[in-house]
Amino acid sequence: MAPTLADLLADPALDLSCATGHALLHRRVAHVHVAEVSDPSPWLAKDVLLLTTGLIDRSPAELDAFFAALAARGIAAVGFGVGLFVEDVPPAWIRAADAHEIPLLSIPLATPYIAVSEFVSQRLADRQLDQVRRMLDVQQRLAYSNATPDQQLRALEQLAEQLEATVFWIAAEGIRYTEHGGGELSQAELRALTDELSRHMASGRASGAAAIGGLFVHLASTAGSPLAVARRRRYTPLEQGLIGSLATFIDLSRDTAALPGLAASLREQLITEAITGRMSADPRLFETLFPGTALCTVAFLGPAPHAGAARREPAAGLLLKSFLAAELAAGAPAATPLLSTVDDGFVLVLPALRDVPTAEAIERFLRAETGALGAWRAGVSSTGTPGGVLALSAEARRAQQATAGRPELRVLRAAELERADLLTAWLADSGEAPVFEVWRARLAELDPATGSRLLAAVHAFLLANGGLERASEALGVHRQTLNTRLRDAERELGVSLTDPTERALLWLAFETGALPTQPAA
Repeated sequence: MAPTLADLLADPALDLSCATGHALLHRRVAHVHVAEVSDPSPWLAKDVLLLTTGLIDRSPAELDAFFAALAARGIAAVGFGVGLFVEDVPPAWIRAADAHEIPLLSIPLATPYIAVSEFVSQRLADRQLDQVRRMLDVQQRLAYSNATPDQQLRALEQLAEQLEATVFWIAAEGIRYTEHGGGELSQAELRALTDELSRHMASGRASGAAAIGGLFVHLASTAGSPLAVARRRRYTPLEQGLIGSLATFIDLSRDTAALPGLAASLREQLITEAITGRMSADPRLFETLFPGTALCTVAFLGPAPHAGAARREPAAGLLLKSFLAAELAAGAPAATPLLSTVDDGFVLVLPALRDVPTAEAIERFLRAETGALGAWRAGVSSTGTPGGVLALSAEARRAQQATAGRPELRVLRAAELERADLLTAWLADSGEAPVFEVWRARLAELDPATGSRLLAAVHAFLLANGGLERASEALGVHRQTLNTRLRDAERELGVSLTDPTERALLWLAFETGALPTQPAA
């Protein structure tokens, strides 16, 4: 997965050179770290490229100790910046690096350290995307065919090779595992993995993780027995997602040739994993899921926000998906909606479709429903690129939630949201300011009638933008009476109505309902 030192040296834009350690340039670089301290080893991990300028003077003995500590941490190499303090990598550094078999790279002053870090990050992202494409191909072959046990075993072998791990499963003849991909495992590790598989199977969990000595183990349930994937480095969220999604299509406990249609849509499962945050959601993942598609629209369907608790309708998403597939199939190319089930509703991604026809079709669907589903509401995002599916999903959800203030609407497009809708959504997401609770506590200590009068005075004052005459007229009290009540409110609440920040907070408290508006008393 990770780029090698040779990859870094091969990039002409970086202009790096190898001062020593040419035979070790096959080492992988998983991270880049910059340090100018005497001993950075406590903060380093395996496969790190350490960048330094040699700012700290070290004696030969100190250099030896420095490289010994780095070697103990298993770092990939050291990058030495030249041109700032020294023109070339010092010979003492080369000798110490040679002694501890650590490659030493020369980095010219014209190459920013951030460029090296960005190169590694980009290569990791690119190779992760390649990994997704390859595993997607494997999973789709399993999903859309009656995969035999032999085909499933080949899929597990490919998973092991892609993750550089060993895959374990329980077969009729006992524990089996892939022959390639992972390193050698001791008998003690094999026994511990067998025990972990058995515990996971008994627990009934969908997935899990464990650490066995230096092994990192990710477990995922299948239609038959669970899988355990073991290697000596941690898994990224994306790799965990790949394991879980492949496990969906594996059933080695029986002949799956007799089970047509067992697998669900792979693309829908990946979208659900990304939307719910259980899987890393790089925009390029969505671009891979929609090859050749320049635009898409996202819809969110759920119980009406203003209706309170509503009965769950498990088939609602499938009904809408089928309706949209039939309604919008006249397009060229025909649109195939992808359905994602989340806790509070359903997300539908519609490739190659724009928001207006999508909203119109969903409106027709909801108007035709006479049961409980007829009371549900939908939000439709703007039209964007497949890489923006997460942002489009958030737009669709905001639009659906905004129907709480417009109960007459069944479907609301994000493009139709007004400033008040966006402000309400922002306030709901931002949470309540702690000072609001303080104000409520102080008001609770007052006589209810007094508290009501003070709140009414402050609210009228804010509505009039500080105009005492207009505020007193709106309350039907004398200007001096209003002024007295405002001074009392400042004292009781501990605020100053001449302070712009506190006036803004008071206004937000009334707008969000944190402080109730009161009629004049």
